[in-house]
Amino acid sequence: MATDEKASLPHIERTAAEPRDNRLHPVILSQISQVNSSIRLLRLTPVEKELIRFEPGQWVDLHIPTLPSPGGFTLTSTPSTSSSYLELAIQRPPPKTTFTPFTPAHWLWQPPSQILNTALAIRTGGSFTWPPPHPSSLKSIKRVVFVAGGVGINPLMSMLSVIAEEKKNTPDGKVGFKIVFLYTVRNSVDSDGRSEEILFLSRLREIFGILGEEGDFRFFVTGEEGNEGGLGVDSKSLRVQRRRIEESDLEDALGESERREGTVVYVCGVPGMTDRFVELAGKAEGMDEKRVLSEKWW
Repeated sequence: MATDEKASLPHIERTAAEPRDNRLHPVILSQISQVNSSIRLLRLTPVEKELIRFEPGQWVDLHIPTLPSPGGFTLTSTPSTSSSYLELAIQRPPPKTTFTPFTPAHWLWQPPSQILNTALAIRTGGSFTWPPPHPSSLKSIKRVVFVAGGVGINPLMSMLSVIAEEKKNTPDGKVGFKIVFLYTVRNSVDSDGRSEEILFLSRLREIFGILGEEGDFRFFVTGEEGNEGGLGVDSKSLRVQRRRIEESDLEDALGESERREGTVVYVCGVPGMTDRFVELAGKAEGMDEKRVLSEKWW
């Protein structure tokens, strides 16, 4: 289980044992988009022509000139766009107090006019990546189960987007395995009682349109329901389950037990949720703990 001590560590210390690129890349904060009251999407534009290489699921050490320590933020874009831009989804941090430091997240949540076009630097890193280390061959994979809680969707968004890109580029238009995506979020409403936009929901619907019969998107929502009865997007054709993900949902997503040898699971969310579903998946009949991968957001 996660500990308060580890959660309070700066990113650079918490991830000290993780693999990192040797190169520090200069970038410009070129775009800020407000998704809702608690999430911003940022675009970083590379300064140099050299390609910034990373694997789907990795994060960056984000160096801000005025701050002593870099922040850690997951890349939500794919390697195919890295010559043009890299994307980050940043959650609003708790308000700063006399007893808390001014963090990179606080800096990124300043008014856009104060920080746009600032020169920053990034270093890529992390081991929670696609494709998985087990099985060693993609041809052995028959099913991939993604479990995302809140902004834990960030690394999974990059992975899923790459899978969709690969499907479009295959001669037969198939990826060759089933993708089941469980996404749970807490809905929020604005001052007028309308549901706020949910991070990446529109993008997910587009991707699962591409995946077709190979994809299965399962969406779980808790929290308030807006007075328009919607989710801040056109959700008429979207099946919404207004509850948390339960053990039976994961068990069903894993498929038939005798066919789980080729099943891989990725879980990302708050520590308690992540630990729970990693344990369930690892101990499920027909599963191997080596094929259950996870990352926690703090």
